[in-house]
Amino acid sequence: MWHDAAATIDPASNLITAAFAEPMNGGESELRPVNPVWFQQFYFEEGFEQTVGLLRRRQWATTIAEETGGKPDWSLCYRESMRPAGIDDKMHAVFVDRGLCWGDIELYRAVGSPAFTAEEVSLVRRIAPDVGAGLKIAALRTQADMDTLLDSAPGMLVIDGQGRVTTTTATEHLLASLADLDPDWRERGALPVPVQVLLGMLGRAMAPAGSNDRNLVPRLRVRARNGRWLSLHAAETEATPSRPAERIVVIAPAQPQEVAWLGMAAYDLSPREEEVVKLVVGGQTTRQISDRLFIAEHTVQRHLSNIFEKVGVRGRRALVKQVFVEQMLSNMN
Repeated sequence: MWHDAAATIDPASNLITAAFAEPMNGGESELRPVNPVWFQQFYFEEGFEQTVGLLRRRQWATTIAEETGGKPDWSLCYRESMRPAGIDDKMHAVFVDRGLCWGDIELYRAVGSPAFTAEEVSLVRRIAPDVGAGLKIAALRTQADMDTLLDSAPGMLVIDGQGRVTTTTATEHLLASLADLDPDWRERGALPVPVQVLLGMLGRAMAPAGSNDRNLVPRLRVRARNGRWLSLHAAETEATPSRPAERIVVIAPAQPQEVAWLGMAAYDLSPREEEVVKLVVGGQTTRQISDRLFIAEHTVQRHLSNIFEKVGVRGRRALVKQVFVEQMLSNMN
């Protein structure tokens, strides 16, 4: 039995990239054994939507009672997972820094224990941004160590209708950079969490339950254990009379433009300062930036001065190099 589960999240898509938990009887934390069915039954039915809802409301933490209006039996996860496991209450919190979500946590209370109080939820909401800032720093400070050609080669997984996996050596190398692989992972489909999440999203996109699902894009970015950012994409082949449909996952090193946003995140720029940086990179003059953002030119200059100080540069050219070019190179070298 498990409790107090936590996860890291891709700040670009708000999808889980790794999940952790600890045994109910205490001891050292360890990786949660992930059942691929969990993502289909619970994560995309409730968990993901709840995460997005907390971010949209800027609420940071909630309880199952709050989410269900005091009727937890309305929750599929409560009825079919929590209650059978002896869990009676849950608090869900997201860890956000300046609008980007870097992780979340689910805290549980067993049957017979006191429910989470409003004071406890308020405390978690107050500390959530500090935890988010720490997770952001941890994600940004580790640089990739790519010392083999395999690290630069994309990989592909093909999953048949029985969940059996066909792959290549390069793909296995990339998968191992995400998590330790089960000895029988090809036959049992025991794939790393990011791949399972991506396949769950693909399933929702192929059979949408509502209008929101029709806009889902099966794409995910995740930081590997060596610090390298990877890009994962999923698709489903068309079935033919002689061959059933198969699911395909492509894993590749993230392209420079996909991780350029990390360069700005590293310097804790304000939303307005990020807008100014993007326009500077686009070659806009102070007057053009002023017109584009509907602010005075002296205000643009003030933003630029603050940006230069935060990034540690003295001019526009150095700013572009520091924020974007060097961030891109650090992901490729």
